[in-house]
Amino acid sequence: MSNRSHPQVQLGQQLYAVLEQCRKPEVLWAKLATGHYDWLGVRRNGKYVLGRPRLSAVVPEDPGPPPDDATSPHRIESLSPLQRVPRWEAHATPEEASETFRRLVVGDPVTPLRSSGVWRARLVLHGQAVEERYVVRPLPRLL
Repeated sequence: MSNRSHPQVQLGQQLYAVLEQCRKPEVLWAKLATGHYDWLGVRRNGKYVLGRPRLSAVVPEDPGPPPDDATSPHRIESLSPLQRVPRWEAHATPEEASETFRRLVVGDPVTPLRSSGVWRARLVLHGQAVEERYVVRPLPRLL
């Protein structure tokens, strides 16, 4: 098998043996969750592009404390494809949590998810999950 790692890359060399595309965020999330794909970007037609086998390293996460319904009944949880414990942000009121979740889903940059990536976001009110959405934040297009 040829060496396709980034330090040995040569002009014109194809880094990924397989390139795949998908349109749905939930399919993108599921493929990334296998740990066998790298997310390469988004085409102009809106399709997500993935490459396999994965070339980037999987960094072990340092999970924080799990969410607690008793102390944080109104919160937004976000889980990336390779995480096991969601990150979460508590809010004082259900209205505040709902508004932040709405902004997160439409792509407002001032939300808990400030970088590019793919997440499964969940709105929790009164300790119960009331809505779950896949959120995709692509890198900005430079050209």
